[in-house]
Amino acid sequence: MIKHESKVCPRCGDEFECKTGSIALCQCQTVELDEAQSDYIAARYDDCLCAACLAALRSECNTAAFERRLSRILTAHH
Repeated sequence: MIKHESKVCPRCGDEFECKTGSIALCQCQTVELDEAQSDYIAARYDDCLCAACLAALRSECNTAAFERRLSRILTAHH
């Protein structure tokens, strides 16, 4: 039996369906995350998030990484 669970996103409070029994069909699979992005999200949340929040956190992670690189570059040139 395929297990589907109604969940509330801990970031935005929206309800979504988690398909833990068929993870390939779960809404979270629409958001591609690299290892750094997955680690960034896992450090902040212990439970599933909706696809919109996963995408927003992916962007937040990318912005933070860019700002760190930019800061290192600017510091190196002063």
